[in-house]
Amino acid sequence: MTEATTGRRERKKARTRQAIADAALELFLEHGFDRVAVKDVAEAADVSMSGLFKHFPTKESLVFDEEDDVQAGLISAVRDRPRGVSVLEALRDWLLARACAATADPDAVAFLGLVARTPALSDYARRMWLRHEEKLAEEIRQAGPDAPGAGIAARALARFVLDRTQPWQRDDPRAEIDTGFALLAHGWPAPERQVPPHHPPQATPTSPARPPGLRERKKAATRQAITDAALELFAARGYDDVGVREIAETAGTSIATLFAYFPDGKASLVFPGSRSQLVADLVNAVHRRAPGQSVLEALHDFMAGRGPFVPDPAPDQRRALDVIQATPELRDYALHSWAAAQQPLTTAITQEAALPADDSSARFLVRHVLQIPDLANIIDADTRHTLDVITALLERGWPGCLTA
Repeated sequence: MTEATTGRRERKKARTRQAIADAALELFLEHGFDRVAVKDVAEAADVSMSGLFKHFPTKESLVFDEEDDVQAGLISAVRDRPRGVSVLEALRDWLLARACAATADPDAVAFLGLVARTPALSDYARRMWLRHEEKLAEEIRQAGPDAPGAGIAARALARFVLDRTQPWQRDDPRAEIDTGFALLAHGWPAPERQVPPHHPPQATPTSPARPPGLRERKKAATRQAITDAALELFAARGYDDVGVREIAETAGTSIATLFAYFPDGKASLVFPGSRSQLVADLVNAVHRRAPGQSVLEALHDFMAGRGPFVPDPAPDQRRALDVIQATPELRDYALHSWAAAQQPLTTAITQEAALPADDSSARFLVRHVLQIPDLANIIDADTRHTLDVITALLERGWPGCLTA
């Protein structure tokens, strides 16, 4: 095959790919992502289903067509930055250029709106950006000081830079991005230390709580039996090969009872407690912290006794942690569980620090803190050390957290 023939073939493939992407975006914007089938996109682009899937392996990928460009741009921003420009300055400038270009383009604004109002696309966008995390982290590590914890700090910094759980403000992306990067460069200034506590520390109860009654004990036993059955089956055969009917039968209960205890479904079966209780506990950790303690220190101490940070976990806890770590869907569920505290925890911190309710620095701080458990699941290091290093990063900024 001649070079000219190869060139024509590649140009034809590129035109077909672009035609598919254009047809998909037009249909999704007009009808909504969930109301359009892949078959509809193929027909609009005048290609076969097999031809469409050669270019786009999933429905979500039809919306995103710049993944390779994103990674190349991120790596180049760090590796090819001008002398005297810090890593964070280079990454801020790269992200700012993308954000400003997007908010100035009506088509890009429409695209961002589609992603923001479609949960499946929001999750896909987050995962797409985070695919670049490991390579960006390595570039950051090489560019920073060679110090203990450097790899952990670099991985966390890459995650925080790439975190797209919430879009930038369309009317003023510069202010949002500058605030986010200022936090990563300098750390949280802990203004709450200068303000009287919004809520005093909770007094120790004068009498012990009443022990649970028979009904409560029975409910707790049923819930535990369901969790034990799920863990046993997931560990033996893998999460994807086990159904909720089999779990219910193994636990000696009905599917209706299983969903009564775990309304969020299969992914929630291995997690103790509820999301609402986790949110309440996080908020209380901030409001009831010890005198003189910063909110970051309080959240660090709260997390130290939870999930992957539990020292010397019991065998059942260890098995649950191993299953979660090995199962992307469970990791996503855990991440969403922590993320459910975003707004309540931000409100608690702004109250304690006497900041405006819409303070961006507090919102960014909370977003980053709530990512720490997931980072601990993927970073190959002692989880408590990971918690300590990332907390130091948020307290002092990068690279100051490695040189202090």
